[in-house]
Amino acid sequence: MCKAVMNVVISSAILLAGALNAPSAFALTPTQKTFLEAEKALKKQDYEVYKPLRAKLGDYPLAIYLDHDIDIGDLNGLHGAAAKNLIDKYQTTPMYNRLRSKYLNNAGTQKRWSDYLAISPDVPTDIRLQCYYYEAKLAKGEIKTVYAAAQSLWVFGSSRPKECDPLFNAWTKAGKRTQDVIWARMMLSFETGETSLLSYLSQKITTHNNEAKRLVAVYKDPNSLRHTEKFKDKNPIVGDIVAAGLKRLARKDLDQAINLYERYQKANRFTPAQAQQLDKYLVRRILIEQDDSHKSYVDNVLAELKSDDLFERRLRWAIRDHDMRSIARYLNLLQPETLAKERWQYWLYRTNAKDAPESATKALATISNERNFYGFAAAQFLNKPVSLNQSPEPVVDASSQKLTDDVGFVRVQELMALDRYFDARYEWMSLLRRSDNTMRARYGRYAHEQGWYDFGVEASIQGKLWDDIPLRFPMAHQEGFEHASKKHKVNIDEIRAISRRESAFYLYATSGVGARGLMQIMPATAKATAKKHGAKYSDPKDLYSAELNLNLGSAYYAQLLKEFNQNRILATAAYNAGPSRVRRWLANSDGKLDAMGFIEAIPFTETREYVQAVFSYRLIYEAQEQKAQPLFSEAELKFAY
Repeated sequence: MCKAVMNVVISSAILLAGALNAPSAFALTPTQKTFLEAEKALKKQDYEVYKPLRAKLGDYPLAIYLDHDIDIGDLNGLHGAAAKNLIDKYQTTPMYNRLRSKYLNNAGTQKRWSDYLAISPDVPTDIRLQCYYYEAKLAKGEIKTVYAAAQSLWVFGSSRPKECDPLFNAWTKAGKRTQDVIWARMMLSFETGETSLLSYLSQKITTHNNEAKRLVAVYKDPNSLRHTEKFKDKNPIVGDIVAAGLKRLARKDLDQAINLYERYQKANRFTPAQAQQLDKYLVRRILIEQDDSHKSYVDNVLAELKSDDLFERRLRWAIRDHDMRSIARYLNLLQPETLAKERWQYWLYRTNAKDAPESATKALATISNERNFYGFAAAQFLNKPVSLNQSPEPVVDASSQKLTDDVGFVRVQELMALDRYFDARYEWMSLLRRSDNTMRARYGRYAHEQGWYDFGVEASIQGKLWDDIPLRFPMAHQEGFEHASKKHKVNIDEIRAISRRESAFYLYATSGVGARGLMQIMPATAKATAKKHGAKYSDPKDLYSAELNLNLGSAYYAQLLKEFNQNRILATAAYNAGPSRVRRWLANSDGKLDAMGFIEAIPFTETREYVQAVFSYRLIYEAQEQKAQPLFSEAELKFAY
C-alpha cells in the first residue's frame, strides 16, 4: 500500500465518463453510493477513509476498478508467480492488457528476464514486447530461435522501436546481419519511401556498395532509368533496382514507366518472377487511373496474370464505359467462387439478358431472394417484395448459462447505471470477445431491450447474427431522427441508414480523419452547415451530442439532395466522398450509365460499398416498418449518369 500512495492511478476512462455523465444521487443504490465515496477518497489518497469503504464493498463487481488503482502501484515490485497471480486477477476485465503491458515493459527495461517470461511465456503481439521477449529467450540460451526471429523483425521497411536495439545488436555481433539481409531491407525501405532508413542502410553495405548507390540514386530520380545502358548488367540485383524504380516512376509518370518497362523487357532485363510482378503492378496502376491510352496493354497481359482482384477492377472500367463485350470477357475469367457472388451474377444477367432472356430472368429471380443490395435491386426489377430472411429468436434453455454468470456482464450493468458509458463499452467489448455466439446473441438482445443499441449492434457483428434484423438495425435515437427528419424535410429512414453505416449508432465514434458522432460529420462541414442553418456549434466535441449531430448531418444531407436534384444515389455518394468527386465521376461516365452501372463504376471501394449499404439499410428499415418502398425511385432509374 505504501507504494500506492505515490503511484495511485485512477482509471482515465472512469474519470472521463464520470465527468461527462454524473449519475443522479437519488437513483443510486447504497452500494453504488459507497463505491463513489471510495473512489473519491482514493483519488484524494485519503486511505483512512478509503479502507473501511473498500472493506464495506466486499466483492461488489466494480470494486475491482478500485483494486486496480492500488495494485498498479505495487505491481512492479512483484516477481514471477506473484506478479502473474495479481495480473491474472484482472483477466476478464479491460484492465488486464494494460497491467500486463506495463509489467512487461518495466521487466524488459530492467532486464528481469525470468519475470518477463513468467508473464509472457509466448510471443507477444506488440513489437516492443516481442523484442524484449526474444532478448529474454537469448538470455536463456535459445540462440537459433532468437536469431531467426531477430532477422524477421529487422527486415522491415520502416524503423523499429529503440527497445529492439539490444536484440539487433546481439544478432549483428553474432555475424547474422549479412549483406543479402541488408539488401533485402534496403529494397523494403525503397518501397515504403523511408528515405532516411534507405540512406542509413546504404552506408552499412559493402558487397553491393555500387548497387546500393545506384538504388539511392534511382529513388531520388526514377526517371534516370531512361539511361538503360547503365542497367544492362544481368545481375538479379540490378533487376531489383530497375523493378523498384519503375514502380516508383509509375506513381509519377505512368506513360514513361510503361515505355521503359517495355524497353527493358525487350532487353531481357528481368527474371520471369520480376516481369510478372511488374506486369501486375503496372496493370493495377492503369486500372486505378483508367487511362484509355493503356487499355490495350492491360487487355494483352491481364488474362495471364490470373488475378480476380485485377479482373474485377477491369470489369468496373468496362462497366464505366458500358462495354458489354469486355464485361462478358472478364466475367468468364473470374474464379467460380468469385463469379458466384451476387454482384457478378447480376452483371452476368445483364450480359445474357438480350440473347438469353428466359435464363437471364431465372438468374435474376435467384438473386432477388438474397438480403443484400443486388437482391433488393433484382426484386425491384422483377416487381416482387424484398426478402429479409429473418430468423426467429431461439428459445433459451432454462438450464443454460445465465447472463450474470460472467461478472463482466454485471459490471456493464453497474457502469451503465452510473452513466460510465466509456468503461461500460470497454467491458462490453471484452465480454463479447470471450463469449461464444450463443451468449453474444443473448447479450445483444438484452442490450437491445435496455436501449443500448450500439452495444446490440456490436454483439450482432461479433456473433455473426446476420439474420437478427431488429438487433442489427434497431430504431435507435428515434426522437432525434424524427426531429431532424421533420426539420430538414428528409426521409427518416435515409438518415437512419446513413447513421447506421457511419457509426453503428456509437455516439462517440471518431474516424481516423476526424469525423465525429452518429452521422460522422467532419468539423469543417459542421462549422459551415451550422453557420448556414443558424445552429449552435463551437467545438468538434459538440458533435458527440446526438441532437446536434443528427441536426447538422441531416441538414448537410438535405443540402446534397438539393444540389443533385433529389437523386439519392449522387447525394449519398457525395456524403461519403464529397460532391466534387461525384461531379467528376459523372463527367467521366458522360451519361452512358444507368443507376446500377454508375454505382458499380464508382472508383473508390469505400464509397461504392457505402452507397450500396445505405440504400440496403434504408430498405431494411422500411421493411421493418411495413413501408413497401422500391430500392430506387423512378427518377433515379431514368437518369443518365
